[in-house]
Amino acid sequence: MEGNLFLLIPVLLPILAGLGVGLIPALRERSSARRWTGLFLVLSSAAMAYATWRLAGQSLILWHLTASIPIQLSLDALSRFFLALVALMWPLAGYFAFEYMHHEEDEHRFYAFYLATQGVLSGLTMAGNLVTFYLFYEAMTLITLPLVLHTRTKEAIAAAIKYLIYSVFGASAALLGIFYLNHVCETLAFIPGGSLRLAEDQRSALLWVAFAMILGFGTKAGMFPLHGWLPTAHPVAPAPASAVLSGVITKMGVLGVIRVVYYCIGAEVLRGSWVQIAWMILALVTVFMGSMLALKEDLFKKRLAYSSVSQVSYVLFGLSTLTAVGFQGALLHVLFHSTIKITLFMTAGVVISKTGLSHVSDLKGLGKRMPLVLVLFTLVSLGLIGIPPTGGFVSKWFIASGAMDLGSAFSFIGPAVLLISAILTAAYLLTITIQGFFPGHDADLSACTPVRVGPLMWVPMLLLTLLVVFGGMFPGRFISFFQSIATAIV
Repeated sequence: MEGNLFLLIPVLLPILAGLGVGLIPALRERSSARRWTGLFLVLSSAAMAYATWRLAGQSLILWHLTASIPIQLSLDALSRFFLALVALMWPLAGYFAFEYMHHEEDEHRFYAFYLATQGVLSGLTMAGNLVTFYLFYEAMTLITLPLVLHTRTKEAIAAAIKYLIYSVFGASAALLGIFYLNHVCETLAFIPGGSLRLAEDQRSALLWVAFAMILGFGTKAGMFPLHGWLPTAHPVAPAPASAVLSGVITKMGVLGVIRVVYYCIGAEVLRGSWVQIAWMILALVTVFMGSMLALKEDLFKKRLAYSSVSQVSYVLFGLSTLTAVGFQGALLHVLFHSTIKITLFMTAGVVISKTGLSHVSDLKGLGKRMPLVLVLFTLVSLGLIGIPPTGGFVSKWFIASGAMDLGSAFSFIGPAVLLISAILTAAYLLTITIQGFFPGHDADLSACTPVRVGPLMWVPMLLLTLLVVFGGMFPGRFISFFQSIATAIV
């Protein structure tokens, strides 16, 4: 090993903790599993936060796969952002799980895989080259599969199989691209702006490879036409798992796209090509399609899943503009969509666990039963719609501005689709708020008695909501940080 060994701690600590909670009998008992999981979540996230702010620029070579391809961890600016995202979201969703999972069987098994996933994601975000990234990317699929499979019902098994098939197909497309890039790039390490050494007669093949890799990593991000796993997996997984699947795991697909396009191939190579046009079209189709399907869906968690399909493609569209402003908007939306969507899935988890209701049409009068939860749901919904002064408004403003910089038909088509999607988002989210607080005179509210929601559930939701609101009111630090990344690569 060569380099700073501390970079291993955010990876190994949660993985070893997960093994302990899953295998050591003394840690498998319900109260012990919660207590030790909570402790390890804090310690792991603290290690990740320390690495984020104190180890910038550090690297660690674990071993050499070949003479020119090391398995390497490193911390550039993009790694620091995604590592900080995991460090923030993972303990909040984990503590929410302590109350939600209380009624579940094999509670310790969920915590074991949840902790191990945090370690794998740490390695994924800190990957120093494309091969290291791919190893952790495949490990992420395998380690998150039990989270989807947790209830072991027929539906959960079918959803897990679908998740695995889609993920393996997408990763295989990415792997083929890695083989090709190994021959046309000076290095597979992540170099801002890319490291191609490409002859003119190789350009056509490269464009097809780039498109295949965008589709491959876009599978995890839920981009059409490989989005089908998302609305199948979310309804069957426990709500904390659905929250991080939507809020964090999908963003690892986004990270893969960023690394390939901006750090291996280079944005300049794709700018103006058919790949960029096809990418923008697929992203906008996904944005519109996901919103329409969410509006038609009555199952609460499945509606939120289709919403994720739409909203993560906002990020992909921002990236596809290949502009600095669009790139900034994409990273802003990664942050705020993660925060918002985890809160929304937490809301669904509270409703399902406390009332047993799983369909939107049954939520009339919900504001009388759990007013604080519905208020928080409403505030983050405003963020997802893009209403100021929330963070969602800031990120969508930058994405639309990036589209306007294109100087083509997409300068108008892009913002128009985003605006239509925002209207549809308001329709499928705010109807829940309206029915919850204003059910109408003909609604039967006899069963709408107040429900106690413990602090383990509402405190994480409150903290995330505050981030959405205050992050939108004071976005300057985020914008400056993302601008520094964009300046170096676009």
